[in-house]
Amino acid sequence: MTPDRFTRTLYGAAYYHEYHQTPRLAEDMRLMREANLTVIRVGESTWSTWEPNDGHFELEWMQEILDAAHESGISVIMGTPTYAMPPWLARKHPEIMADKRTGQPIPYGHRQNMDYSSPIFLKYAERIIRKIVERYANHPAVIGWQVDNEPGTEVLFNDGTFQAFKKYLADKYGTVQNLNKRWGLVYWSHEITDWDDLWRPDGNTSNSYNLEWRRFQAKITEDFITWQADIVREYIPAHQFITTCISIGRPAQDVTRVASGLDLTAVNVYYATQDGLQYPVYRSPDPSEVAELPAPFWITHHGPMGFMVQADISYGILEDNFIVTETNASFTGHGPATGYFPSYPGQLRQVVLGLAARGANMVEYWHWHTLPYGTETYWGGILGHSLQPARTYNSVAEIGTMLKKYESKLVDLKPTNEVTMIYSPESNWSLGFQPPLRREFDIGQFGDPESYGRFFASYYDIFFAEDFGVNLIGANKLPDSPAELLKRTSILCLPALYISEQSVLDFAVEFARLGGHLILTPRSGYADEISVVRQEVMPGALAKAAGVHYDEFSNLSRKVHVQSTNKTMGTGVIGDALGWVDLLITDGAEVLATYDHPMYKNYAAITTNAFEKGRVTYIGTMPDHTLGRNIAAWLRTIHSDSIPAKKSADSIRQSRAIAADGSELIFVFNWSWDEAEISFPVATQNYLTENAIAAGASVVLGPWDAQVLRVAR
Repeated sequence: MTPDRFTRTLYGAAYYHEYHQTPRLAEDMRLMREANLTVIRVGESTWSTWEPNDGHFELEWMQEILDAAHESGISVIMGTPTYAMPPWLARKHPEIMADKRTGQPIPYGHRQNMDYSSPIFLKYAERIIRKIVERYANHPAVIGWQVDNEPGTEVLFNDGTFQAFKKYLADKYGTVQNLNKRWGLVYWSHEITDWDDLWRPDGNTSNSYNLEWRRFQAKITEDFITWQADIVREYIPAHQFITTCISIGRPAQDVTRVASGLDLTAVNVYYATQDGLQYPVYRSPDPSEVAELPAPFWITHHGPMGFMVQADISYGILEDNFIVTETNASFTGHGPATGYFPSYPGQLRQVVLGLAARGANMVEYWHWHTLPYGTETYWGGILGHSLQPARTYNSVAEIGTMLKKYESKLVDLKPTNEVTMIYSPESNWSLGFQPPLRREFDIGQFGDPESYGRFFASYYDIFFAEDFGVNLIGANKLPDSPAELLKRTSILCLPALYISEQSVLDFAVEFARLGGHLILTPRSGYADEISVVRQEVMPGALAKAAGVHYDEFSNLSRKVHVQSTNKTMGTGVIGDALGWVDLLITDGAEVLATYDHPMYKNYAAITTNAFEKGRVTYIGTMPDHTLGRNIAAWLRTIHSDSIPAKKSADSIRQSRAIAADGSELIFVFNWSWDEAEISFPVATQNYLTENAIAAGASVVLGPWDAQVLRVAR
């Protein structure tokens, strides 16, 4: 049997009663009931509580928490505590500490600081997993299990890991001679004659070595999570699910593969709040003001795209509905690096509805109460340090009431997508190792290691600008045939897909040949599956279909105006090129835009080419917001909206989904302090209140508002 599907949208928080300085379980449960919370996550962070000394287990403390939740009608996701090991284990076996560099173990005092490929660590991990799962597998409150937490945080440099890596290479490449040839190790006299000649990764300069090293690290993480899941399955009833809490972008994780042994995807979704959720994206009008957005330091997308792109990646991991095990309740405070920016009124509700629209079946905050101690003292929970209900709690309770009333209406929504984008952790690793983009004012760096994220964000934002639904998948999730993909989506985009097998490029060309619209960008298809550059006139196998080639590319030291004389794109300056240009030479493609620059004016900035039944468009630079908006508007002239909307302001965005009952839903959001309106040419109905809305009638959205409409056809 497979685990039960969700019948309602779950809403809750990570809950750690053991973190309280004085017991208050009954009070917490009362407040949760009054806020209509329906789920909590427990147990994943406290191995030292479960096993305070080697072989001495304390398992009964959780019983009263699960009993209280069950009596309150609150479901529970139980966690295995393997990401935060107790000090006695580190003291007894210092050899299991993760090496951040060869011979440099991470000092104890943090979390996720162990070598989880170590047989010694796995022995202790298996013991505590079995004890906990056996004890609580059949508790009626438990609906699922989260194994570990945020896996893949550290790239492991331990000796055992390195020895296993050499075996991995030997199994994959067969002989050292083959490895030498494939990796080009004749360069700088790096050819090896024995597997033991392979150097440690710390000083490595080979891009192929780096890519295989990162793949191997991701495989260790995937194997560890699958190993845990297999243990848990030995004990739990068939209706319970198994997942892990994925933090997208962890360095030792391939997010497209890490959940392959799990029942469903669970993710962290953190995002910029306050003005950081504004659309168009907030920029300070005062040059003297610090222009950074109120965002966590790891966020590469700003505005509502910041959480939408994470939701789209999450749905694409298993191509199914997912759950959110952590998201902002208040500020995400690690000091000034993230800042203290509690959400504006209405923003929490917007994000919950936005996540539901993109396929989330659960939203859970991290965490219930703000801690009085520890490194996350200023990471805000639903309750503040006073533990008294206040504005955030009241906002959560308002959402809880809404979800209780309409819970079955917002579960198992299937996002409607017009675009498929390939998300590539392997390209991220390679473009981080040899970055194409520069990082300003950072002397001594070899480029921006976040180059892939910057490229990817700029192209995702194009589609967001015209409300294109985006299906984000790894190349390993492409269907068997381009014809099958064409039934699902009309546009395929390969944003900065630097690492790619030839079969993926052939798939993309055939997609266009059959009638799809293929969109290419800088770095699309530039290197093969082991990070060796294809020695072809670029874009190589894609060039004929694109009707364009390039011999050179260049960084930009400053932004360059992009201008168009093409009526479909607009005339005059239509935005700016940032950071990079491919110097495109046309071979039959139509030029949509070029550069206002003494040299680059001779090259195309954006081209499009009719190819067989379809089309290939090449965006040769990284567009700023204005240029992205104009590209998006042009795309809408080709891919018209099935239900075009009239908006009074650009702050209004849409997301569409199909409900379980077949209803066609339109989620509308106003990412602004200013009231705005939207209307549709067809009759709609407020999906939650069931109030009818005539064709052409305006729907008014207040500041930071969101509404859910059902198309009445």
